[in-house]
Amino acid sequence: MQIYVTLLYSIALSMCLAPVMAEDQKTEIKDGHNLLQDNGRETNLAPGQTIAPLAFKDLAGSSIYLQDCLQDGPAIFVFMSTQCPLAKRYTTRLNRLHQSYAERGATVIAVFPNSNETDEGVAQFVKQVNYPFTVARDVNGYITARLGATMTPQAFLVDQNSVLRYRGAIDDNRYENRVKKNHLVAALDAVMANQEVAAPTTKAMGCTIHQTDDNAEGKITYTGHIARILQDNCQSCHRPDQVAPFSLTNYDEASQWQNEIQAYTHKRLMPPWKAVPGFGDFKNDISLSDEEIQWITAWAKGGAAEGDPKEMPPQPRFNDDWAYGEPDLIVEMPEEYVIGPEGEDDYRHFIIPSEIGEDRFVEAIDVRPGNRGVVHHVIAYVDTSGKARELDAADPGPGYTKFGGVGFDPASTIGGWAPGNTPVKTPPATGHWLPAKCDIVLQVHYYRSGVEERDRTKIGVYFSKKDRPVAVRTSMAINTKFLLQAGKKENTVTAQREIKESSYLFSVTPHMHLLGETMEVTAHCPDGTVIPIVKIDDWDFNWQATYHFRELQLLPAGTKVKLVATFDNSAENPNNPNNPPKNMRWGDKTTDEMCIAFLGLIKESEYDPTTQSRRQK
Repeated sequence: MQIYVTLLYSIALSMCLAPVMAEDQKTEIKDGHNLLQDNGRETNLAPGQTIAPLAFKDLAGSSIYLQDCLQDGPAIFVFMSTQCPLAKRYTTRLNRLHQSYAERGATVIAVFPNSNETDEGVAQFVKQVNYPFTVARDVNGYITARLGATMTPQAFLVDQNSVLRYRGAIDDNRYENRVKKNHLVAALDAVMANQEVAAPTTKAMGCTIHQTDDNAEGKITYTGHIARILQDNCQSCHRPDQVAPFSLTNYDEASQWQNEIQAYTHKRLMPPWKAVPGFGDFKNDISLSDEEIQWITAWAKGGAAEGDPKEMPPQPRFNDDWAYGEPDLIVEMPEEYVIGPEGEDDYRHFIIPSEIGEDRFVEAIDVRPGNRGVVHHVIAYVDTSGKARELDAADPGPGYTKFGGVGFDPASTIGGWAPGNTPVKTPPATGHWLPAKCDIVLQVHYYRSGVEERDRTKIGVYFSKKDRPVAVRTSMAINTKFLLQAGKKENTVTAQREIKESSYLFSVTPHMHLLGETMEVTAHCPDGTVIPIVKIDDWDFNWQATYHFRELQLLPAGTKVKLVATFDNSAENPNNPNNPPKNMRWGDKTTDEMCIAFLGLIKESEYDPTTQSRRQK
């Protein structure tokens, strides 16, 4: 038997345990739970995409934050194993990589993801090979899932802006003396020289990552599973002094609200993300996967176990300062506004004169509500007509109230905010036009809390720093001629917008009012290709969002963007503002209706996504 086992091992070693030579983005984990699938969507990050804030613990139990690792240079995550023969051959090469680049600010992080390895075994291995850099055990597959790792060894290079620049093999040969292409070193040199990476993705070769299905074994705990979900998807709102009604920052708080957490996530009412998974791929997606919802259900119904304190992830660092550092421009409501205790929600518009000397392009805004308890959403419009000032002069008090619209044709829209949303930049070298002299009009939607409230909201504006940025524009698939019949449960409304000039679609914003139920938006290209844009099956007027695509969607000239929406104008609809129901048409008030899909576009003739700059003519 021993000879047989030795022979098998020798064969396996010569074949590197039958190494998988498929592209890492398409490789599935065959052993244990497949962490690469999220509700039918690939969760792998592709080069060029931004990594969300990441925190984990090293072998000693110290908290490691990605943002700290990126202070002086890029970070290199290398997934390793104490058992995979090919991974073990790279120990010396990783030490050399650290020695060559540490003084230049780069950080190497070795991640051991396999469930059949132990902390003690990894620690012994690290001591034996004398790793001088950070080492982490990915106990519950968090780092593995976040980066979409599939193999050992496999490398991920993240630049100082938290953008993934390279993923794949360390080099092209397991034998050190036969290496012809040092993929990781070439990518690292390019990033540190502020250049594009010539080959941002290569095929990883080695052993597949093995992680067990804890759910099947009944081991769902707060520290091991639930804390991460709440940190990543809930705590931006559910923490002290934020908009949510209660905090979920520790075990005691989570266990107290376990029934509500389970019920609301099971019904997908929380987190507030309405886009149907798999219909469009969005980089600002905060929805939970089916697996995460199953974990929450199993945890709550299984007694809400706290778990091993050693598995508790580091507390996240929320940026309560400006999202992208000190803004280039800060504008504020001219004076404090008083919100009365009763009545309908208030849509108030405040005029802020702006003179910045020259036309600029806004890549992002960060909104600071003065009173998060009553501010539902904020949108910043640009007026060059003077019409907003006329409306302000005719309305007593600061600003003017207008439902459903702003009362003028905006020259531009520079951004917005709603609870739970974080600022998202437009694609590099693009932005919303902000004229040298104009009025910035803040539309602030106020709830009423039952007592008198006060607010003075301000926004931070970030300008594109690129040479000759390209203006983004907004188009609409819109229908203003519909009739929603009184008492009818399903009224179907359609709209269409033809793309006259080839453009890249980078965002979509669906919009309906209280009777809206569903909306589906698709792009029908001249060659017959149909591109899914966004689909919402349970519209909620209180949770509207702009969905930003991970990758630009090219819509050739002649493409027809089609919208199909349904509205429930029956008495059974609890959101119906009319009792009994009445015929409804287009209108500006919240109690009227609208049917729009706003499309964020960049002209293909002006923008080159490969160089992320203005196209050379």
